[in-house]
Amino acid sequence: MTFVFLRRVRYLLFGLAIACVAALSGSVYQAETTAADLAAFPPPGRMISVNGVNLHLDCMGSGSPTLLLEAGLGENVLSWYPVKAKLARNMRVCAYDRPGLGWSDPIYTAIQPEDVAKNLYTLLNNAGISPPFVLVGHSRGGIYVRAFYHQFPEQTQGIVLVDSTHEQSPMHQYPYAAWDYRKQAMQIAVAEPLSRIGLVRLLGIADADRRPSPLPAEILAAMTALQNRTDTAHAVVNEIAVMREGLDPATPPPGNLGDLPLLVLTAGNLVTLDIVALEAERSGKDVEAEKALAQIQQAEQDDLARLSSNSRHIIVRNSGHFIMQDQADEFVGVVSEFVLRIPLVNLAR
Repeated sequence: MTFVFLRRVRYLLFGLAIACVAALSGSVYQAETTAADLAAFPPPGRMISVNGVNLHLDCMGSGSPTLLLEAGLGENVLSWYPVKAKLARNMRVCAYDRPGLGWSDPIYTAIQPEDVAKNLYTLLNNAGISPPFVLVGHSRGGIYVRAFYHQFPEQTQGIVLVDSTHEQSPMHQYPYAAWDYRKQAMQIAVAEPLSRIGLVRLLGIADADRRPSPLPAEILAAMTALQNRTDTAHAVVNEIAVMREGLDPATPPPGNLGDLPLLVLTAGNLVTLDIVALEAERSGKDVEAEKALAQIQQAEQDDLARLSSNSRHIIVRNSGHFIMQDQADEFVGVVSEFVLRIPLVNLAR
């Protein structure tokens, strides 16, 4: 009995030793490959210090107001690639990376939308980017730009919501979303330690080209390099932790925007029931559940459009969630028209 026990202990220790060596090798691989990726894909913009954290800001074009692009959950400045240069022909356009995303340095605590807005305000101030601003928020970024307006209304000249998240979205989608949010949080939480030892990179879990995309190959390669950073997984974990607070029935609705110029763009493929049903059948999902969620999505988008008495709501046909990629020309056209029609107000710092 003692001999069998000792043999099992030896096997266990041998297995642990192998695991430790593999983890150490994976960590070295992850660190070296990340460094090589960052060398191969340097930041296109400037690194600006915000409370001791370097954030990446990329601007082009000239004029006033400045169009500020706020990306969605886990995304970075490259998500705006198909539209940024085209928009900059008529105005100054700036995109940035939140902490831990894209080229920005990480922070290790979850931050509320109000703090995201304060960081953005400080970033613009430190970079010498003067108001007024027209804020463009995609998906989760829509919550952040609304938070910016409510803290700095005098600097905000208009808002564009691009298939924006609704503050109460998780609650509205209950009981469908409660498990989805928990599952998503668990998946990312598992991916974070795996990313530290290079397994996420080796398995291609975060590769940007794992699904069809209209982005060119060189942009997908850069996005893959950024998404394989360990910091990216940690940043997404932090954002999802805050998003899940929307499951609480006490979560307040989005705040009123008064008569602020507002443009709401909604992804047509996600709210058109015939398209939703076909996609659900193709992917083996519950058709009726997906149609119910599409109706909730439509109601939420309508609700966001009612936040201002001076709003326009466009459902963009043949577009998924990333409208600025799926229908780039239409996006540039309607956003440019929206910005150029806003009466220019000169604001002092």
